Amino acid sequence: MRLETPTIGMVTTRPVVTIDENATLRELAVLLDRESIGVALVDGSSTMLVSERDVVRALAEGANPDRERVGNIATLDVDVIEAREPVVAAAQRMLRDEVRHLPVTRGGKVVGVASVRDVLRALVTSASETMAR
Repeated sequence: MRLETPTIGMVTTRPVVTIDENATLRELAVLLDRESIGVALVDGSSTMLVSERDVVRALAEGANPDRERVGNIATLDVDVIEAREPVVAAAQRMLRDEVRHLPVTRGGKVVGVASVRDVLRALVTSASETMAR
């Protein structure tokens, strides 16, 4: 009996959370905390996101959290991954690019954001199922 290889689209369960590029860092921090997430897409763009790392970097460089705008610190030209790609491919890209999140697309539209936690959970589940056989 062969188990289906999980795709990144199958294991990405959280909905996309977006933030306006004119929001402040404090507003972003509140959103990330409230949603218990580490990244938000900026204005729903699939190629522009802002993460906890971006916030930390901006604050370390002296940004005022009530004045600095999300659009000024967001990561541009983010790599995306198609929902049909295997989880292992997402893990390889995350490791290669040293990122913890990848926007997941289906037909060119963002349908979720895969986190390293999603990937790790899927890989551990798959390994456990293999060991149980």
